[in-house]
This record gives sequence, C-alpha cells and structure tokens, in this order.
Amino acid sequence: MTHKLNALLLLALALHASPARCDDAVDDGPAPELSTDAAKHSVDVPKFEPYAAPDAALWEQFTDVAAPRWKRSLATKKGEEEARYDGQWAVEEIAELVGVEGDMGLVVKSQARHHAISARLEEPFDPSASGLVLQYEVKLQENLGCGGAYIKLLTAPLKGEFSNDTPYTLMFGPDKCGESKVHLIYRHLNPVTHEYTEHHLSQPPTPPIDTLSHLYTLTIHTNNTYAIAIDGAERRTGSLLDDFAPPVNPPKEIDDPKDKKPADWEDNEKIPDPLAKKPADWDEDAPLMIPDEEAVKPKDWYEDEPLLIPDPKAQKPADWDDEEDGDWAAPMISNPRCADAAGCGPWERPLKRNPDFKGKWAAPLIDNPRYKGEWAPRRIRNPGYFEDHDLYKLGKIDAVGFELWTMQSGITFDNIYLGSSSDAAAQIADNVWKPKHDVELAVSEALRPKSPPAPKPGFADVLRMFKDRIDEVLYSISTFYGALQSEGFVSALHQERAGALGLLMVTMALGWLGWNASIILGFMYRLVVSAPAPPPAVAASASSGSAAAAPGSGAKADRKAAKDSS
Repeated sequence: MTHKLNALLLLALALHASPARCDDAVDDGPAPELSTDAAKHSVDVPKFEPYAAPDAALWEQFTDVAAPRWKRSLATKKGEEEARYDGQWAVEEIAELVGVEGDMGLVVKSQARHHAISARLEEPFDPSASGLVLQYEVKLQENLGCGGAYIKLLTAPLKGEFSNDTPYTLMFGPDKCGESKVHLIYRHLNPVTHEYTEHHLSQPPTPPIDTLSHLYTLTIHTNNTYAIAIDGAERRTGSLLDDFAPPVNPPKEIDDPKDKKPADWEDNEKIPDPLAKKPADWDEDAPLMIPDEEAVKPKDWYEDEPLLIPDPKAQKPADWDDEEDGDWAAPMISNPRCADAAGCGPWERPLKRNPDFKGKWAAPLIDNPRYKGEWAPRRIRNPGYFEDHDLYKLGKIDAVGFELWTMQSGITFDNIYLGSSSDAAAQIADNVWKPKHDVELAVSEALRPKSPPAPKPGFADVLRMFKDRIDEVLYSISTFYGALQSEGFVSALHQERAGALGLLMVTMALGWLGWNASIILGFMYRLVVSAPAPPPAVAASASSGSAAAAPGSGAKADRKAAKDSS
C-alpha cells in the first residue's frame, strides 16, 4: 500500500513541475452559417395556394388580381406643409425568411418617409349587425427600429385622397418608436354634439419585434367587449366602456363653468399670527458662516511660497523667435515645497457655522378664523350627457388603409381579413398563417450558426485536470499553514477553501492519532492483563512440592528453638 501511495505522490509532483506534453484538442470554431437558399433547401417550403374566405367583407392575399385595387396616396400630410406621402409601395414576393414559396405581400419600400395606401371594399361593411373581426399579418423583413404597422378602417363614405385627416372608424396594429405597443383606437360619434372623439385602449399589449410573420386579430363582440390576439393567443380582453380613455359616456354632472369663487372666500387653513412680533435680539443680517477665531495657522504653511513656479528644468526651444513668438516663459509646475506642506499662499481662517444665525424672521402660523374650506364650483347637469350602450355599432367602413411613418423599409402586410366570423378568422390562422409561421421558424433555426460538439476529453485533459486539483490542494495547504502561523488556528479555519482543507487535515490527523493510540493500548492490555495461565501438571507439582517442604521447614524450626532455650 505504501509503495502505491508513494508512486501517486511522485506522479502528482511530476505533473506539478511540468505541463502535459500532449497536444490539445483542435477547436475548429462554430460551424459556418448556411445561406438563405441553402436553409430553404434544407426545409420543405410549401408553394403558395390561394385560400378562399367567401363571406368576408375583405379577404386580401395580394394576388395579381387583387393588387390593382390598392391606390397609393399623393396627398400632403395635414399640419406638415412639406411632408408628402412620397413613400413607395410594392406588391411583391417576400424575400426574407420565406415561409411559403411564391407568397405575395404589400411591402413598404422606402425608409424615413410618410406612406399612405388604401383599398376600397366592394361594398361598405356595417359592423352593427354581428360585430367585427379584423385580422392581418405583419412581417418585418428588416426588423423595426421606429415605425408603425397598424391598419385603419376608413369611415364611409371615403372622399378625396387618403391622409392622416381622412375619417376612420377604427385603428389597430403594432407600433414601435421608443415604446412598443399594439394600438386599438376607435372613433365615436357624440349624439349630442355630433362630433367624433378618439378613444384609446388604456393598457395596450406589447407586440413581438422580429422578422417572423405575426398574426394580429381584433374581435368586437355585440356585448360591447373586445379581444386582442397575437399569433392566436389572447393578449387583452375587456370592455369598450371601461378600458378606453377618455370614457365614451360622459359624466351626468359637471362643474359649472360660470361659477366663480367669491373674493372674500378664505381657503387657507393657516395664516401668519398678526399679533406676533419679531424679538428684539433677532438679527436677520447675521451670516450663516463666520471665520473660526480659534483656528491656528499650521507651522508648515508657507505664505511666501506660490502654489506654481516656473519649471527650472525647462529650456527655451532653439527655434523660438522672440519677435515672432513673443517673450519665452518657462511652463509653470506645482511648487515641490508645497507637496508635503499643509498649504502655500495666503492663509485664511476656515469658516464655521455662526451660532447666532437665525435667518429671516417669519410670524408663526395660527388657525385661520375665517377659513371656510376648499372652494369648489357648483355641479350642474351635463348638457352633453348621453349613454350609449351599443358601442359595438361602429360606423360603416368603406375602405382599409395603411398611413404610416417608418424609418425602416421591408414592412410587409398579408392575408387581411375583415368580416364578422371568428370561426373564419380562426380557420385562416390554422390553414394559412400557422403553416407559414412553422416553416419560417424551421428556416430561422437552419440559418442559426451551429456550435460544434464538445470534444471528448483525452488523456492530456485528464492529466491536466489532475494537475489542477493537485495545484489547488498544495495552494490550500500553503494558505492554511500561513494563516495558522500569522493568525492562529481559529482564524486559519475561517479561510474559505484552505480552512476546509485544514479542518479535513486536522480531522484526519486526529483520526490517525486515535487509530495508533487504540493499537498501542490494545497491545498493552493484552500484555499486562491477559497473560497466559501455567499448565495444570506444572501447577500440581508446584503445589505438592510446597506441601512436602512444609514439614522439613517445621523440624528445622523446632531444633533451632531447643538450641536457643539450652
């Protein structure tokens, strides 16, 4: 056993003295990235097939037949004289992260431009009968830094060029410029004032911002509730009455705009005490800080020494021309005498807080005897009050349009559905969007760089690991021994790693001492207490010999006694 332990220690010392000579495993780095075409060939990408949605008010897949109905606006953005809708659009095949071969979409082609485009419905759509379902896809082929991708349902009748001033019934979809959110805004006609007001969803959900195709679904139910889903998962549901700002239905009473607060109305609960007088010893002019008269100038404060002096080692450059460059002067450096001194230059007493400072005097506050409470105008009946319990009956819709500002091109719209059937929208999601989205995920995964498999550890790695462990043990022993000498046994045990090793060493030493002590004590016990008994024959002869010798001993004693008496 001893020679094996010695061999192990010699191997450890040899490893500690010199690094392993074996060659390291070769690391070829991450696997090369696949091209887009190679990724497409590695995934089964289906070809485009038209899908029918016969009962839809609008079902747009941007086929060659449908493309001509989309009309680009040439208007000027209202409120911005020079801002024309000069952004370009194209109906073209999707180029980035293709999920369906031959799939066409409406694509934003310009950066940092205003864009506007619209398409009329075959006939106006009235959501008041069965509610409204709006669903469409957004794909950010170049991602999105700042821009919108929302759709507008334009109020019937549509007149003139489409712009930001065109009346719309509802606006829905993602937007990102700083904050990312999914807009939901509807316009409501006040039956009293006959004016439209915009109502914004108070807590809009956050859209996904990546290069995949994402499906946005809005449902307006006939019980005045709404539901927003992204990629088929509900993200927000609620009430058209409660979740929008400002609320549609105004309050029954309002403050009377003609009511004015009386001039003698006292709404200050506290006032300065008019009977209070400033104390005679109150000095308002006393400064907050004064020189400390008890301060003494330090002995090593050199008032005659400047803080900066000309550099004595500086020399005038050989090419310096006094006539052209002016009189030469050595650069200034810190005075070396002031480096270790308390200070240089004129000494001034430090400032301390003035114990007599009281500041500006003000009369203490007392209860106002004329206080009447906070004034509020009287409440009157709201002349614009109404109650609309049929908010789902939105205005008729004549067209759909996109009116956007974006810093990125490549925003793509596809598979726009407008109607009243949630089932039809769900079938489109299952049969059109989801297969495309699944393929896009597979292509995206194929394009992702693959890391090479981790190499299996070789003999050199095992030796290196063994050497590292030996280094750690030796370092911990050295640390523990150093702490033991300088700080004592208890402090040495508090070392994070060395203390644990030291405790283990102490435990092993005590165990070794205890084991040796038990061996020695056992040996002594067997030697002293458990000595072997003599054989029976020897014991019998010894006892008979003792008995035979006893008479002889008695005769000798009798003869000695007789001799002594004579």
